[in-house]
Amino acid sequence: MSRRGRLSESGPRARLSTHPTPPVTGPVRTCVGCRGRDQRSALLRLVLDSAMHDADVAEPRRIVVDVRACLPGRGAWVHPEPQCLELAERRRAVPRALRTDGPLDLGEVQAHLGR
Repeated sequence: MSRRGRLSESGPRARLSTHPTPPVTGPVRTCVGCRGRDQRSALLRLVLDSAMHDADVAEPRRIVVDVRACLPGRGAWVHPEPQCLELAERRRAVPRALRTDGPLDLGEVQAHLGR
């Protein structure tokens, strides 16, 4: 039995619904805020701004929303909800997912989500 089949059909998080759910098709990503798995199309991709690649700059590096999910570099995925972004900030999950250190500016992401 494959691991994927075992986890989705049994255990404490198994669905008890009598209606079968359609299988998820397409790429699945994990939200860095709530750690929930969802389809790639339902999440926002966050990347470091490539224009600010200077390591000597003391100001925080800017994070941008990759709406088309095609910008180069590592990405962090988050649900398009302010609660998930707030949780990711509190857990310091965005810098960890992007494998960078130092302060990050999430102002553009917050503006995109309407915060």
